[in-house]
Amino acid sequence: MKTIICVLSLVFALSLSNAQTTSNSKVSISYSSDEPGESNYRVNISISNTKDMYTLKASFPSSKTGKLKQFLKDHLTPEMTKNGTTSTWKYNTKGETGYVVKLKRGKLNVFMDKEFVSADVVEDLIDMFSDLKDIVKE
Repeated sequence: MKTIICVLSLVFALSLSNAQTTSNSKVSISYSSDEPGESNYRVNISISNTKDMYTLKASFPSSKTGKLKQFLKDHLTPEMTKNGTTSTWKYNTKGETGYVVKLKRGKLNVFMDKEFVSADVVEDLIDMFSDLKDIVKE
């Protein structure tokens, strides 16, 4: 009986540790201003952060696009391409895409494959994008 309990405890512990390594966190942030005298605007940010991927989708007042573009220029690789109204930053390593950041008027999309980006870069980018709400809300 003790052996069965030990085996069941071990199986349960292993399943819990495996569940933690495949965790997925999703966060949605919404902010809107309806203060008298302020122009009404809405900020929506949706983030998914898994073991292998990080994605961010944001919509914000289009008047904040220039400020956000300068912020991205200051913090991302200097290689930016422009296609119409969309500015794109890509980081490639060993023929694979590490991250893609696309900015167009009032919208930002970020995709990062953590397998092709160093842990330090992952942490820096996640920290950088956590400031996004404050940048577009000002």
